[in-house]
Amino acid sequence: MATTEYIVFTPALGQTVIVPLGASRIAVYANSPKLVKLVANFEGGTSDFEQIDLESSGDLYTYKTSFPSSDFPEHISVLANGVQLTGKISFVHGHFRSKDQEFLTELVLEEGEDQKSQKLDWLDINDWEGWAWYRPRETWIEASFTPLSKLSPYTPTHNLLLRPKIPETDPKSVLAVFPASPPGAFIHLSAARFGEVPGVYIRARRVKKCGRIVSYVGAKLTVHNGELSAIRGAIDVARKKYGYSTAPFTRETGHSPFDRLGFCTWSSIGEDVPLTLDLMDDLVHKLAKFNVPVGTFIIDDGWQDIRYGLNGSEKTRGLWSFDTWEHMRSPLSDVVCLIKKTLPTVEDVGVWMTLHGYWNSIAPTSPLAKKYEMRKFKLNRDNIQGIDWPNNDFDGQQSGSISNPENRTWCLPPPHLAYAFWKDYFTSCCDAGISFVKVDDQAYGSLLDGVSGGEEFIALWDSMTRAANEVFGDNKVIHCMAHYERTFNGDIGMGVATQGRKIVIRNSDDFGLSRPDIHRNHIHYNIYNAMLTSQLCLIPDPDMFMTSGKWPEYHAVLRAFFEGPILLADKPGQLDLQVLHKLVGRSTTNSYEVVKAPHTIRPLSRSVWEGCLDEGVGPAIKGVSYFPNAGSASLVLWNARKDALDNAVDIIFESDLIDALEGIEKPVHGDSNLDVAVWLSIAGAAKSVRLRDFGQDVSYEASSSPPVISTLIGPQGMETLTIVPYKHLGDAMVACLGLIDKYAGLAAIQRSQAMAGKLSIDFSLNGVAGFLVALRVEDAQKRVRVTVDNISTLYVVKSKGNGLCLVEVDLANIQAVPGKENWTVEIQI
Repeated sequence: MATTEYIVFTPALGQTVIVPLGASRIAVYANSPKLVKLVANFEGGTSDFEQIDLESSGDLYTYKTSFPSSDFPEHISVLANGVQLTGKISFVHGHFRSKDQEFLTELVLEEGEDQKSQKLDWLDINDWEGWAWYRPRETWIEASFTPLSKLSPYTPTHNLLLRPKIPETDPKSVLAVFPASPPGAFIHLSAARFGEVPGVYIRARRVKKCGRIVSYVGAKLTVHNGELSAIRGAIDVARKKYGYSTAPFTRETGHSPFDRLGFCTWSSIGEDVPLTLDLMDDLVHKLAKFNVPVGTFIIDDGWQDIRYGLNGSEKTRGLWSFDTWEHMRSPLSDVVCLIKKTLPTVEDVGVWMTLHGYWNSIAPTSPLAKKYEMRKFKLNRDNIQGIDWPNNDFDGQQSGSISNPENRTWCLPPPHLAYAFWKDYFTSCCDAGISFVKVDDQAYGSLLDGVSGGEEFIALWDSMTRAANEVFGDNKVIHCMAHYERTFNGDIGMGVATQGRKIVIRNSDDFGLSRPDIHRNHIHYNIYNAMLTSQLCLIPDPDMFMTSGKWPEYHAVLRAFFEGPILLADKPGQLDLQVLHKLVGRSTTNSYEVVKAPHTIRPLSRSVWEGCLDEGVGPAIKGVSYFPNAGSASLVLWNARKDALDNAVDIIFESDLIDALEGIEKPVHGDSNLDVAVWLSIAGAAKSVRLRDFGQDVSYEASSSPPVISTLIGPQGMETLTIVPYKHLGDAMVACLGLIDKYAGLAAIQRSQAMAGKLSIDFSLNGVAGFLVALRVEDAQKRVRVTVDNISTLYVVKSKGNGLCLVEVDLANIQAVPGKENWTVEIQI
């Protein structure tokens, strides 16, 4: 038997294809960097793959074979140059449900009960497979694909997104399951444990001394509405049952330290390196030489006054006071002054801390312990089962892990003094010039033992956020290492704890750790975690990254398509300005802002279930982001092949472009076709596509949708496709691609309007504005006219083949009209 070492099939070998209703033919495609003879074998015959002329962003040959939908084979196998390949493609007609469904299970902790388990009777583990959001470490939750029959019995599961295991059964159905923790209990899911009947179980733990506590698991089955709709529906099932509002969550308006370019000292100066004034001075002066427009600066771990060995072993570290440690040689106010004086664009300086003061809480013999009547709380590892404790020997450093936590205690302010502690702590920071905080290691409080430990954990968070809002203003906290029941599944995530106002939460484990496949996993965990966190009362933060190391553009592109802060962490004196300039732009008031998508990227619908993390050549991670102001979208591809050894190869179909443009207003006239421009930013290639039946209620499968382009992305690589509906200006078509020198350049568009033979675009930031025009270069040079704020402006015309040209307008040196918030670019043909 041969393997598909270099051939990528769409649909993949081993996949079952649902034949859509109304499709006349179904097709199988293959991409290969080499010429190859492919033959499909099936019962009763064979079918040759024919080479087709399909544009490609790499050196690829594309092949196709097809079958009438009225007479398709049940299975096909493939011969490549006469050698049988492993795996078959199956074809079936789907059977669809007629309506969506909701499910609900109630679990009651009676007075005197501290723990309880209960089976979900309506969920058959043999019928479903999909994504389980496991908690494999104390502080982080990550998505893992699994058949439901193989769900972990011990590692906590915080959400499920499932599809039918037998594809022909409800092929467009998606089931989301959301265990919703009430204020008095933490609940999660797991498989059956020893002695239990096989199934999925709710596991509840009381964290409040009160009477009867009712918990709910909500679920939503959607038929044609997609994965995010199912997740949102499951959350709302629980919100309604608890009596919570289901109104959309809100986001703070006005100044926020998280909306401007940020810098963090953690990976820059060195992880676990105690900070000194000399180290800080060296860093900021080297940043100043690059003229980096940093607006927000985080002083991370290493600034605080701590003591070793007072909380257990000699390695434990506890907070001693609210001051800086002695080797800083300056108070915190001097450090803030140094940063703002050296980097005049910095408006906000924040500091790092943990929810319990420092990694191992408060030093028990410190002045703080006496002033705030600190109590000792035991830790219980059984609160978070499924963690590989023997290998967790970090002793409270980056991961927050503590070996043998059952032998440790934490020294903390009791619930009635927690607010006073945080109010005083934040006030001392504010007096030094600090305007926001990053509060780390939050989920580790889950280990506090017993109901009293749960009450302490809740009091610490509630008191911290209340004090932060009072001292710094609303929502000036980055909540980090906070993946546990309250944020992912409880009153924080559901918006009750914050009155429906979104808060910033770190969305994944740290970037660039020394683990296998960490870079591709970081992209994957962020995008898949965001499927859940973006539907909660949270703003997902994908963590800091470097422009000068550790796969810079690979990570930079992700940050451009997330709502959360963009934070640099380059080593002193090391910075790639080319990467940086693709993330920021100058406004009309000469301030620098990040250029990022208004909403966090989501997986392309068909990509949710693809094997994009497998070894060998295969598909990329594919995410889409819609830009309402531009009426356009971006489709981003990351090579995520195992060990970064192989190319990622895909075919992009018309159905993918329609999926990406999900938010666009549907045509109201009789013609349901939509002409769009497709721009590949890395390849510098352009293409026009007519989307057929756009806006109709058609369920496209890749097997029945026309192909648009094939893509080849090398290891550590990515590609961004900008998808823009054309505007018709007389006999010509033109599409504004946004700022083509930025990763998320569509974000700079504030308004787009075609009228009186002109296309008028308002840009909030400067850069190179790109327009794709359906004309030959020589015709465009004669006919195109461009103005910026009604002043005739120079532009460059470049041929892109196929009767297309790119018109570039550089706004970098164009002065803004006083009092005007945008540059208005008009193109007339």
